[in-house]
Amino acid sequence: MLNKKVTVVLPIYNVEKYLDRSVKSIVEQTYTNLEIILVDDGSPDMCPQMCDEWARKDKRIKVIHKKNAGLGMARNTGIDNASGDYICFFDSDDYVAINTIEKTLTSIERNNADVAIFGFHDIDMNGNVMQTFIPNTPKEVYTGRDIQNKLLPNMISLNEMNLMCSACMMMFSMQLIRKSKWHFVSEREIISEDVYSLIDLYAYVETANVVPEAFYSYCRNEGSLTRKYREDRFEKIKTYYNKCTEMCKKHGYNKNVLQQVGDTYFSYTIGALKQIVMSSMALGEKYKKVSMIVLDSHLQNTIREVDIKKGSKARKILMDAMKHKNCIIAFILIELGCIKNGI
Repeated sequence: MLNKKVTVVLPIYNVEKYLDRSVKSIVEQTYTNLEIILVDDGSPDMCPQMCDEWARKDKRIKVIHKKNAGLGMARNTGIDNASGDYICFFDSDDYVAINTIEKTLTSIERNNADVAIFGFHDIDMNGNVMQTFIPNTPKEVYTGRDIQNKLLPNMISLNEMNLMCSACMMMFSMQLIRKSKWHFVSEREIISEDVYSLIDLYAYVETANVVPEAFYSYCRNEGSLTRKYREDRFEKIKTYYNKCTEMCKKHGYNKNVLQQVGDTYFSYTIGALKQIVMSSMALGEKYKKVSMIVLDSHLQNTIREVDIKKGSKARKILMDAMKHKNCIIAFILIELGCIKNGI
């Protein structure tokens, strides 16, 4: 195992407050045969200089300065310059446990897997652990049809298995990536680019293994959460759904995967409705925008195609109101805070 090189790709943009913490958690890994690629995505702060300073301190670090093009394209730059046997993609405002690489590499090698999945901690802005998601799967290794029948659906929509469809919580074989000629889509093209991109990649995965430990710390830093409603948000949600279902059909995925894509579509739509209600718009304007989404033909068609009886009781009631185009009830449910109680 010691001769296996692991490439760690760290896209960097406007994170000078968190960058040292993130890089430190990588350079101090208990497994040392690493190639660390810091991709400066045209960061406007001190990150470019900080990256160069880290490279001077650790010969395993390679810095690539490039014009800003977004997270997905920065990760692709890492793929194109990677020389490792395996690759990880971490975000530069998060951090990982110091034994992340060692334990994940041991697992992926032992099972001769294409990809390994591990858990994460959800960290608030004060550094406190809000929740820990440790993978809870019936078995450690998934192969063949079980990947799309059981593993992938449970990744797309976070549930009791505690699997997240995020490249940050995985290690990939570079052989898999080269064989499939896989790259990330840009988040500027499709929101939740990880879900779309991983739906594509998992069509080529023959063996996946789950590591029942939480290594990754996902940090809710300043700017990572917003209550501001963006006018194009729902249009982007519709594009996400259309593109993901197209990818599922391209690869012949079953209804379980399509159901979970639909479930995330509803979750994102509810999130957009919540942002409208919590915005500073006048009440009448809020109701108008909520009604436009509830009555939208794309949403109504998807409600007829996808099972809406999943989720909490509050969510089911809201989805039923939306199905029957009852804009007043939908608005009241959101206004009264039903979403906070489990929608």
